[in-house]
Amino acid sequence: MLLGALSAPSPPHQRAILNFRPRRLVPAERARVSAVSPAAVAGRSAVDGREVVEYTPWLIVGLGNPGSKYHGTRHNVGFEMIDQISKKERIVLNTIQSKALIGIGSIGEVPILLAKPQAYMSCSGESVGPLAAYYGVPLRHILLVYDEMSLLNGVLRLQPKGGHGHHNGIKSVIGHLDNRREFPRLCIGIGNPPGTMDMKAFLLQKFSSTERKQIDAAVEQGAEAVRHLVLNGFNDQITRFNLGQKYKYHTV
Repeated sequence: MLLGALSAPSPPHQRAILNFRPRRLVPAERARVSAVSPAAVAGRSAVDGREVVEYTPWLIVGLGNPGSKYHGTRHNVGFEMIDQISKKERIVLNTIQSKALIGIGSIGEVPILLAKPQAYMSCSGESVGPLAAYYGVPLRHILLVYDEMSLLNGVLRLQPKGGHGHHNGIKSVIGHLDNRREFPRLCIGIGNPPGTMDMKAFLLQKFSSTERKQIDAAVEQGAEAVRHLVLNGFNDQITRFNLGQKYKYHTV
């Protein structure tokens, strides 16, 4: 009963905010709007001789496990990235909907929904699917942020689509998006377990002091990359970002 109450749809005014009702732009604002990627714009029209712009919202979801005992663990870096974006963009996470802690705001003029699923990693799709459907977010604007063992600790990678890579959280999301995989993702490298260490134990372990510094830097870099993606889409700068991340720890 409690779970059902927590998952109840948000009030209509919040939905209106996320749908980002078109507003009239004064001439000085038009140049700024023209710099935004066409992919971020849902439509344009003229009212009283002034341009009205309607943007396509983004759903940005960090994957992790709820509860204080998982705070700061490798498997929860997705949550950390959402917290950083929340802080940087001043989007308060203060509502429970579809088994997720969410916050509604914007990056620039683009409406944003931040989410941290609260039903554990392997059930992440139970939040992502319903939120995307409720707010009308297209697949290309659902950005998942999660830990990736195939990348060195602190290395980031932004992709427009991909598979699940045996990540249970991604498997769940794909299953709740009609088995579609064509959604962007920001992977945060956490490295591989050392020696014969159990993978689950590794994922639920906290970072060493050196690793923590790398992750903290990566979270800041990732928040900047997300901002660029939302405003400009996947362009050459994202390609350069990925290349720089790939070789960030390489020495000549």
